Amino acid sequence: MSSLLPLKPTPETASDRKLEPRLVGFEDESAEQILSAVTSTTARRILNQLYHEPTTASDIATELDSSVQNVSYHLNRLQGADLVEVIETWYSEQGREMDVYAPSNSALVLFAGAERTAPSLTTALRRVFGAVGLVGVISGIVHTRWSVLTPSSSLRGAEPPVQQPDPTMWETLVTFGTGPGGFVLGIGVFLILFLFMAWYWQTYRPARSRTQSM
Repeated sequence: MSSLLPLKPTPETASDRKLEPRLVGFEDESAEQILSAVTSTTARRILNQLYHEPTTASDIATELDSSVQNVSYHLNRLQGADLVEVIETWYSEQGREMDVYAPSNSALVLFAGAERTAPSLTTALRRVFGAVGLVGVISGIVHTRWSVLTPSSSLRGAEPPVQQPDPTMWETLVTFGTGPGGFVLGIGVFLILFLFMAWYWQTYRPARSRTQSM
């Protein structure tokens, strides 16, 4: 490709810039502007060329055998639809600034007849509470079995059994917390919270950011 530029640095591609794909439903507010911007065959060829390699309007005009004015017109429309953006500036032999255009997303997907699915925080929290309840039941069973299998101090001693007062709520909680039931509950709740936080940061937040940017 011939160029007016004395030296062309290699621009970053969409994968280098770690862009996300853009999903646009036909009923979205931005759909009409996007469809209008890519109605022309020239506009679609320009967009396809930029996905292949970010470059300037003059280089696109040379590649497509079109005028710089026509290419610039379509670039402005594509930029207005948030399909392309200026990522850097090059300089011609005459020292004139020339914008380098590139796609604003890794891929553009227009769809109809399907719902955009996104992870639900409410559903995740409901599952977390359900899992904590299940762990609580299991830890209660473990504590009960441990209490039955563990002989009391009165049976191990030589003295006859003495009627013991009913334990207070605090004593019951301490006994549970220091026993295997409390251990099972603590480990279970820790694992549940760890998995929830991992899901939140790795799945929910990125998906929510993509949805808000559409």
